[in-house]
Amino acid sequence: MLLQHIVTVLVAITAVYASEQPKHELIRIPLKQRKKPLHQLYQKRDAFKSSLYNSEGSLYLISVSIGTPPQTFDLALDTGSSDLWVPGSQCASSVCPFAKFNESKSSTFKGSQEVFNVTYGTGAAVGVYTFDTITIAGATVQEQQFGYVTNQQNILTQMATLTGESYTPSGESEAQVDGIFGLGYPLITAAPITHSYNPFFFNLKLAQNVFSIYLNNSEAYGNSGEILLGGVDASMHTGDLHYLPLVPTVRASKEGQTKVDYGFWQVYGQGVGIVDSHRTLTTVVAFETPVPFVFDTGTTMTYLPTKVIEEVLIEAVGKSNLAYDRLNNYFQVKCNVVTNAMIQLQLTPTNSITKDPVTLNVPLRDLILPLDSNHMNTASICMVGLIPSEGKIFIGQSMLRSAYVVYDVDQNRLGIAGAAGSGATVSGPISKSEIIHSKA
Repeated sequence: MLLQHIVTVLVAITAVYASEQPKHELIRIPLKQRKKPLHQLYQKRDAFKSSLYNSEGSLYLISVSIGTPPQTFDLALDTGSSDLWVPGSQCASSVCPFAKFNESKSSTFKGSQEVFNVTYGTGAAVGVYTFDTITIAGATVQEQQFGYVTNQQNILTQMATLTGESYTPSGESEAQVDGIFGLGYPLITAAPITHSYNPFFFNLKLAQNVFSIYLNNSEAYGNSGEILLGGVDASMHTGDLHYLPLVPTVRASKEGQTKVDYGFWQVYGQGVGIVDSHRTLTTVVAFETPVPFVFDTGTTMTYLPTKVIEEVLIEAVGKSNLAYDRLNNYFQVKCNVVTNAMIQLQLTPTNSITKDPVTLNVPLRDLILPLDSNHMNTASICMVGLIPSEGKIFIGQSMLRSAYVVYDVDQNRLGIAGAAGSGATVSGPISKSEIIHSKA
C-alpha cells in the first residue's frame, strides 16, 4: 500500500502586508508531516493543463484564511499552477464534502461574473472568480482574486488510485484537502490573458520576491519541512546554491506582437544519468537539444521519457530487478535491491548543450517506494518514483524532497542545492546570489 503523508502547515510568523512598503522581512512556515496509509493518487497534469498528482509521498497543505472574519482552509501547495481556489457554499456536499467558503459571512467579500474553469487530467473545477481578504501566516492581501468553486470532478473526491479504483477521503481523514494554493506565475492562471491578475504571492510586495522550499525526506514526520517567503535559510541546504534562469514562454500579445513571459517554474535540462557508488558518471541519456524541466511540488512523482527511465534504471539496478507495469505505467523494482547509485539531472542555463552543466544527484534509494506496506522493511512490492511520459517533463516530490529549491521572482530564476540531511549533491557553475539569508 502506498503511504500518504499529509503535511499540515503550522503558521506563526511575522506579518507582512501588501499595502506597506517592502521590508526585509521573512515569513517562515514550518511544515508538519504526518503519515496516512493510503494508496491515493491524483492524476498528473497534462501539458498546458493544471492538476495535482499524488501517490506515495506528501500533500503539503498550507493553512489559508479567507474573509472577514476569517474562514480557514487547508490548501495543497502547488508550484505547478497559479490559482488559489476553494469550494464555495453553493457547491453540493456530494462533490465538495469538506470546508466550504460562505461568502455571506464575510463583510469584505466581492463577487464577479468572470468564469473560473480549470481542467485537470481526470477532472475539473468550475465556478467564478471572486475577491476577499486572504491571510497566510500573518501575511495579508486585501481584495485578492481567487477561484470560488461551485462544482468539481475527481479532484477533492473520487480520486484515481494506482490500482484503477477511486477514493474519497472521509471527513475525519487527515488526507482531505480543501483546494489548491498555486505559486506559479500570473501567466498560467485560469484567467484569460485579457483579464490576467496577480496571484497571492505576487501581491505580497516583499523586500525580496522569492520563496524557498524544503520538503525533507518521506520518512520525516513532525515539524519536518519549511516554506520560507522572502528569503533563503542556509541551514536547510548543504553546499552552494546554483542558480539557473527560467525558461520563458513565448506568446502573442493583445496587439499580435510576440511577447516573452514566464509561467511555469522551469529550467533547461540536457540529460539524465547514473552516478555509481564511486561517484563516477557511468551512463547519461542526453537530449538532442535542451528541454524544459518543470519543478513542481504539486506532483508527487517525477515524469521523464520512457527511454530515459529504462536506460538509467537498467544501469543502476539491473534488468532482472525491474518489471514494467504496462497497465498502470510504472516500474516495479525488488524492494531489497541494494544500490548506492544516484540519479543525475543535468541542467543548463541556455537552450544549448553545455560541457559544464549544473548537476543534481539524488540517491536512487530515495526513489524506491513501497506499494504493499507502510514501510520498506516489510514491503514485498515496490515501485520507482520515476514515471514514463512522452509529454512535458516534471520534476516532482520524489526528487524535490532531496533538493532545497529557491524560487526567485525578482530575477526569474531557480536556485538549487542539496537538501540538508538528504545525501543529494549539486555541482556546476555558481551564479551570484544577492538574496538575503535568514538567521539559522
